[in-house]
Amino acid sequence: MGAVSMSNLVSNTGVVATDVTGVGTVRGYLAACEYGEDKGMFGFGEISGQPNYSMTNLVSNVGVVSTDVTGVGTGRRGLAACSYGGDKGIFGYGVYNTPTPNTQTNLTNLVSNVGVVSTDVTGVGTARSNLKATQYGQDKGIFGYGSPGPTAVTNLVSNVGVVATDITGVGTARTSLAACSYN
Repeated sequence: MGAVSMSNLVSNTGVVATDVTGVGTVRGYLAACEYGEDKGMFGFGEISGQPNYSMTNLVSNVGVVSTDVTGVGTGRRGLAACSYGGDKGIFGYGVYNTPTPNTQTNLTNLVSNVGVVSTDVTGVGTARSNLKATQYGQDKGIFGYGSPGPTAVTNLVSNVGVVATDITGVGTARTSLAACSYN
């Protein structure tokens, strides 16, 4: 099965709603993060055989996904995203195809508390893809694992969106994983 444009809302008690027909360009290998304390954003991704995208789709505080927003920054896939600073987000790492196919990167793009994506920020740490990210400590984030490798490298994100240098990972090196915060 190929990529689909579909979403499922999740209640504050963990109940998953039925499928909702998606809005925007169908794509895979994208990332998502929170921003503005009660909103979200899907961003970047690919369509098989097509260039990577930098477009985004905002999600309202009631779960409505907006139409495509022209992207900012280098289009890429296999990236990760998380919130930081209590009300902002960050997209980072991934693979892009231009000018060289399948080039892994460590670029990041900050997301403001009103959902504006910044231009590319020169990355820190090992360029990689198929990693994941999550927030921690209410206002910080972490990128971790991925390929090439797989690897167990992590990079902390400060409460102002600064990505730290590589930290030798703990645990089994892996790729294409998932991450979430818990309280």
